[in-house]
Amino acid sequence: MTEFEREREMPAPAERVFAVAADVHRLSEWLPGVITVHPDEPEGVDVDVHDPAGDYAAPGVLGAQREQLRLEWGRRGSADYSGWLQVSSAEGGASYATLHLSFHGDRPANHGGAAAEDVEHRLDESLTRLATLVAAG
Repeated sequence: MTEFEREREMPAPAERVFAVAADVHRLSEWLPGVITVHPDEPEGVDVDVHDPAGDYAAPGVLGAQREQLRLEWGRRGSADYSGWLQVSSAEGGASYATLHLSFHGDRPANHGGAAAEDVEHRLDESLTRLATLVAAG
């Protein structure tokens, strides 16, 4: 298993950042790839994730724990990939967003090199896009 994590300061209170991040109609605006959202089901929101490089398309599930300001997701029917976003308060009306991904099995990112660097780049890019969305209101 390989884990990747990045944190970034956000220009708004934690509740506002979480509201933007958890808006299922805006997921593709800050997460990499194309995310198609399906109606709610008991175990969470069904989503299809299409990798921006076209390497894969996978059914997933997304859950929000609003009282904890936390999003969690994974691949439906497989434990080879999971992730979460945690938003926490900071001083001065700002907050922090921590984005975490876990890859299990024989995934290219688990072997380091260019694939792992690409994951790290996508995490940084996602947090930058989230901060931009939050700043725009």
